[in-house]
Amino acid sequence: LQFPISNFHFSFPAPMLPSLNTLKLPDPWQHRAVNHLRAGSDVVVSAPTGAGKTYIFELLHQSGHYKHQGQAVYTVPTRALANDKYAEWKDAKWDVGIATGDVSENVHAPVLVATLETQIERLVRGEGPALLVIDEYQMIADASRGSHYEGAIALAPADTRLLLLSGSVANPEDLAAWLRHLGRPAEVVATRERPVPLEDIPDVALPQRMARHFDSYWPKLAASVLLADLAPLLIFAPRRKEAESIARKLAAELPPGDPLQLTPEQRAVCGKELSQLLEHRIAYHHSGLSYAARAGVIEPLAKAGQLRVITATMGLAAGINFSVRSVHVAATAFHDGRSEHRLSSDELLQMFGRAGRRGLDERGSVITTRQSPSLADARPARLHRGSVLAWPLFLRVMKHAAATGDSPFTAAETFAARLYAKVPPPLGLEDLPHGGSHSPSAEQPATAARWRGRGALAQR
Repeated sequence: LQFPISNFHFSFPAPMLPSLNTLKLPDPWQHRAVNHLRAGSDVVVSAPTGAGKTYIFELLHQSGHYKHQGQAVYTVPTRALANDKYAEWKDAKWDVGIATGDVSENVHAPVLVATLETQIERLVRGEGPALLVIDEYQMIADASRGSHYEGAIALAPADTRLLLLSGSVANPEDLAAWLRHLGRPAEVVATRERPVPLEDIPDVALPQRMARHFDSYWPKLAASVLLADLAPLLIFAPRRKEAESIARKLAAELPPGDPLQLTPEQRAVCGKELSQLLEHRIAYHHSGLSYAARAGVIEPLAKAGQLRVITATMGLAAGINFSVRSVHVAATAFHDGRSEHRLSSDELLQMFGRAGRRGLDERGSVITTRQSPSLADARPARLHRGSVLAWPLFLRVMKHAAATGDSPFTAAETFAARLYAKVPPPLGLEDLPHGGSHSPSAEQPATAARWRGRGALAQR
């Protein structure tokens, strides 16, 4: 298919993105959070995506508040976000390390960016950092990883300050009440103001004059977004396969515009097919890509605004701060790696929150169709802990207690009582003498046998 490129030409110079070296004045709510932390309180922050929650931590670091107090650990839910923050702070000349499932470098640095699971063992040992930041703490409700988030907070030593960040929790006061129940001073800092407001834009309201040049839906949609000057566009696809398929269709049918020049090193990392997509300023992003391709090529290009369209799985919703002007969610059901599930209102809030670039856009756009979700479907959700007990974490707590000469059963009960629940979950210790503080007696053979097995596991 041929038609005049002059009628459909898009230029993407590198935007002047804000950096840590740019003078920024904190908003009043950010200033309050910093003051509470300096005063020795834990802080629960509730602010929309893009409002500047991370800047609270950056202000603390730049002030040198924790310089002589110990390590500050900034935990994130995804490796993509860890890569992003590590690269950003390293570029700012911070002494920073990283610890994820992919990479571990400079882990004793004053600032450590990490996925939360990498920090559990030190917390079990009672060796918390001076400051522990838990970004996206709504992960407490996650079916598979929530126990680690809940456990990290429950295990944090009294002299470790906590900074909990989220933009999708409707009841942050309940989290602060839980912290106070644990004997920790805690304050809530909340704002509803989003620096870049969001708006719904139906696909039928976009320019349609190029639609006749395309055979399939996705190139039509992307072309309309480009003509409306709403690019870069981020499309959330339900599976890896769909993310890759959409990207291929876009690269095959959209005019190339200004081609992106890749270095030989970038080509070697990405391979032939992905390199060809990137040359068209189009990319897909999911956890199946290599670390080098994700963190070394795609994420920096996307953050710099050098890509026209990015297709990603929903794992990116709470991830890297891509530089995009508009977002489209392609389906209401996604595959989380194990099963299909419908998007919740708070997950949509996270996904739509990727749209709009502070300092670059006056508004962010959510591109909608008749079938796709819209802003009306996105809102914070009340946070509840998961219903399943994570026995591996309990066994780690019990193993540490046994190794230090304490009762594993007492340690398990104490840990259960510190979880985010009004009533501690039952552990099967109710029939034991003194509430489980001692070994099971001969009068309860079934219970004794069960806990001898768990006790043996705990001491391995």
